[in-house]
Amino acid sequence: MASLAFTARVNSLRKCSSSLRGAVGGRQFSTRASVNTDDSERAIKKHPQSFVTDEVPLEDGELSDLPPFFHQNLRRGPSPPSHSKHSRHENDGRDSYWRPPWKSRADIISAEDFANRPRVTFSEHFASLHDAMATLTWMTQNEKDGIYQMYCDLMTVMAEKGEDPKKDSWGVLTTNTSHEYIVRVIAQHYNITTSRAAGVIQLQHNEEQLKKDPNFKIRHDLQAFVDGRVRDSHREVYQSYGEKDPMAFAEDPVASAGFLAREDVGSAAVVGASDLVDIDALVKKVKRMERDEASMRIKNHIYVEDVDDRTRKVKVDKEAKRLEKSKKALAGLYDLTKASGDGGEEKDTATIKTKVPPIPEGALPYPDNNVGYQETPKTRRPRWKFAAQIINTHTLENPPGSSQHGKRVAKRTKARRHGRIVDGNTLIEKDGEVRVATVAELEQTSWKHVRNESEFMFKGVKAAWMRRQLEQEVGGWGRQEEIYNEPEVEDESEGEETAENEGEAEGSDDNEK
Repeated sequence: MASLAFTARVNSLRKCSSSLRGAVGGRQFSTRASVNTDDSERAIKKHPQSFVTDEVPLEDGELSDLPPFFHQNLRRGPSPPSHSKHSRHENDGRDSYWRPPWKSRADIISAEDFANRPRVTFSEHFASLHDAMATLTWMTQNEKDGIYQMYCDLMTVMAEKGEDPKKDSWGVLTTNTSHEYIVRVIAQHYNITTSRAAGVIQLQHNEEQLKKDPNFKIRHDLQAFVDGRVRDSHREVYQSYGEKDPMAFAEDPVASAGFLAREDVGSAAVVGASDLVDIDALVKKVKRMERDEASMRIKNHIYVEDVDDRTRKVKVDKEAKRLEKSKKALAGLYDLTKASGDGGEEKDTATIKTKVPPIPEGALPYPDNNVGYQETPKTRRPRWKFAAQIINTHTLENPPGSSQHGKRVAKRTKARRHGRIVDGNTLIEKDGEVRVATVAELEQTSWKHVRNESEFMFKGVKAAWMRRQLEQEVGGWGRQEEIYNEPEVEDESEGEETAENEGEAEGSDDNEK
């Protein structure tokens, strides 16, 4: 049996040589599900989250025209490893919608031809937009208004289908909605990335809130002028090259960013392969398996629900619970006992609860020159709220089930979690009471969770939606009426008469002098 030496391209298929056993083994599923497509397993299962509907099937992202294993290493970024710094963030990658599939009227070069274009040319620039794999697009204000209007409609419909958020008996207030899911649906409808859809929704929400300011004028005319001039410029460029104008906004394909490696670039290593190995068949098989796995991951994805973080408690371990119980056991340490009754009779005792040791009168001055807090007599300022993170250093240095121990192990654990040693495990002390911290309080500490970029992009509009649903706030979310008041401008005739009157008055004053 002869062997063949393949470089570069075959080197990228090393994982395929043994029946593709590792093709889908490294994926991270929110729910471990099988990718088999037997007839017995084709029954459609309902999504565990009630707001996810089957009426809007979610599609895969840009999986075609990409090399195998491009979407494998979600945490380390796309391959090749040299481009790991361009990793996608958590929510925008796990649902296989890192970038939308290419859909546009414009005609551009394929990803494979663009990656393998000649290295040496006689020109410093591309001959056309087609060869440069570039598109000139612009998102107009009409498209932004459509995105925001669709967002408002979908959120309203989703909230009407859900139950009353204040009737939940499990102690957490939720609106039975998900901004992550709605943004994903809108991004698919307009064929844009979820990050761009989230940014547009947040900016449009800010603009709607500015409409309530009577002294702020939104220049709709200026925006329309800019949109028209940009449209004319793009039309002229495409006419000069004789190419199709996309006429609408479109995301750049991932291949145009230079993430794809060239076929003739690789290491000097060679891989032995049998004559029976069909490289093209293996490539097609891997791509098909990746598409099937991406569809399964989209169906099983668990979306971030809109929950009031002020009602959610952080996770605590047994040591934090033991500390909380110890504080409750010592709650009566400073209680005073006051006796009453005559000397010959039995004395009745009454316990006076105090949260702190008694302070002699006049020992410490009251705020504001003994006036009191906010001019209330004999009152002090509210106490500080203290937060403490309970850390077991012994467990960090000796992780269970691991053969490595020591301070270096603890240091690596902390580095892998971006400086956050444990998830939660935080206690709050205020007014002498120790309790478990809420998620909202945890996010105000230095050991808060690693930022979720998608949730952070629409943080403002999500908070406004939560206030509308849970606190019945009016005017803080959705479309608003513009109430700008035009400043009164004096007529030219009135200005001239005023100037003449002032001149006559000055002349009369001079004559009197």
